[in-house]
Amino acid sequence: MALTPFTGTVTQAALRNNFDDKTTTLTNNAVAGQSDHVVSVTRLALAIADDISLRCVDFTPADDYELRVLRLTLEDGTAGRTVTATVTVTDGDTTFLLDKTVSVTGTTIIGTAHANLDLRTTTGDRLRLLKGVPYRLTIGAPSAGPVTRAQASLVLRSRRRTG
Repeated sequence: MALTPFTGTVTQAALRNNFDDKTTTLTNNAVAGQSDHVVSVTRLALAIADDISLRCVDFTPADDYELRVLRLTLEDGTAGRTVTATVTVTDGDTTFLLDKTVSVTGTTIIGTAHANLDLRTTTGDRLRLLKGVPYRLTIGAPSAGPVTRAQASLVLRSRRRTG
């Protein structure tokens, strides 16, 4: 079914057809699990001595998620400081991440720097964060001196279990 363009008087049939068309699209997308979510943690004035509780966020997925992108954004007035963002299982069990280290490292510039770990490719690792398993997104301590602002973000896509 295709959307009926509204011209002149809008009929009840045209409204119903358009509504049904988009309802079907939304339902198909929901069934396929095509919903993206972002989990992020931001730390202003990130310092070497910061406690880990100030640099991480714990989350437990309510559904299975495909890990799409791990992104790190750094803002600073000094160049050359490195920071790493990491995804781990909260209790340290590496089995749920296929014994992989899921991290990205960025280096500050005078301004804003970005670093991405893109897991959407068909040639690299494809990881799922499983429903009910507690995960942690952590911003590591900078290599030297404070960083004005650090933000780590995960882009996740919900996936339905089949079978």
